[in-house]
Amino acid sequence: MGIRFAVADEFAPLQHVVMGRGAGYHRDAGRVEVVNETHRRTLAEQGHPTEAKVIEEFAGLRAVLEAAGVTVHVPDLAPDSVQDQTCPRDIGFVIGDTFVAAGMRNASRAEELEGIAVLLAACEGPRVAVPEGVCLEGGDVIVAGGDIFVGAGQRSDPEGAAFLQARFRDTHAIHPVPTRPLSDGEDVLHLDCAFQPLGRGHALIYPDGLAEIPSPMRGRFDWIEVTRDEAAALATNILSVAPDHVIARDHPACTRVNALLRQAGYRVDTVTFDAVPSTGGSFRCATLPLRRA
Repeated sequence: MGIRFAVADEFAPLQHVVMGRGAGYHRDAGRVEVVNETHRRTLAEQGHPTEAKVIEEFAGLRAVLEAAGVTVHVPDLAPDSVQDQTCPRDIGFVIGDTFVAAGMRNASRAEELEGIAVLLAACEGPRVAVPEGVCLEGGDVIVAGGDIFVGAGQRSDPEGAAFLQARFRDTHAIHPVPTRPLSDGEDVLHLDCAFQPLGRGHALIYPDGLAEIPSPMRGRFDWIEVTRDEAAALATNILSVAPDHVIARDHPACTRVNALLRQAGYRVDTVTFDAVPSTGGSFRCATLPLRRA
């Protein structure tokens, strides 16, 4: 029997996860596409991370996941048009028992799904795809029980929330959350760069990165607010392994937030993770949960 899709929230005990792939990273430099502002800035200031660095950091993440009892799956090598398979969360996501194939803003990323096609074929549960012409990436979809918060901004359209409303309205309340644009001086690539619910009733949040904050986001959670610099270091972009256990970045800009999480009762495993954040994502982006308990 294959894995049965099951994700009711962001923090139930994680059982099966797709983790990003380091091997093959930028194997053809001439085909690498710069896909966001962080990526562009990194390239100008320090160049891309090396394949060896990406592999090393994913090995550290995998070790922590497996020590927590999580089964880790790694994508197969995607077609040559794909030069970066570090952020599988963007290409798909699970809501309840259903896998949703995302609608990618950058066409070059659509073929990343081929890297997990064999794995998905062996899984059990319904599958749907975001309609052609609609951009909706997994980093903008946050499931919190009966609520789904859906970002709209750099990488996802407002029509993405409308699609989820049509598909999941019988089981979930859909809450659009527009993020502030680059023209406002804020660089919020996805909603999970500014908001993350946690298992003990808290949420990491960068309020200034959100153009609107729906009432359930205000009323349901005790906020742990992050600063602009902390948001830029992706302090919100953690991965919950269990309701009281998270994986967070070992980085000076994340030290204060990690300490607040510990004070709030969370076990925080910190992992060195600099390569993927240098191109715009961190632990949530780098992992695609297929099943939580």
